[in-house]
Amino acid sequence: MTPAHTPIPLAETTPRPFGSLNAEAAKAFAAASASESRPFARPTPNVQPQRVLLVDDSRSIRTLLKIYLMARSFEYIEAESAEAALDVLKTQTVDLILTDFHMDGMNGADFAASVRANRDVKVSKIPILMMTGDANAAEVRNKGQKAGINAFVRKPVSCAQLMTLVDTILPPPKKV
Repeated sequence: MTPAHTPIPLAETTPRPFGSLNAEAAKAFAAASASESRPFARPTPNVQPQRVLLVDDSRSIRTLLKIYLMARSFEYIEAESAEAALDVLKTQTVDLILTDFHMDGMNGADFAASVRANRDVKVSKIPILMMTGDANAAEVRNKGQKAGINAFVRKPVSCAQLMTLVDTILPPPKKV
């Protein structure tokens, strides 16, 4: 006879389609899922928060990127496509762009080339970090570099990897 197995609850969880999150992670996920642009870290006094444009056709990836970047006082703007991101750049100031390579319509390298070709110098000089989950990452990196990206990372990316790259290509915020 086998003794009955009674699972011991380790933490309060919220069911999700791909597993579960503990209560703290669920709160962070919910906060990052909010649609408005807002900082997650406490803003430093007299420092204007930097704005990050997240360009990915996957909402879950955009949310994960926000969670990874919560340690910095960033404001976020989201775009589901490169075309939507180009529209955002016409009306909003952005300090950093994080873009996926594979998206419907324009890919990340073509998007980066369009940003670099922009007549507005402030737009054409925005640091761009391109990501891909493509098996042929070397080819994608090459296309991105030809388009003028500043950094490249292969997905899945760790929080530490992402923060290191962001810290490398984005100057610290200026005091106002």
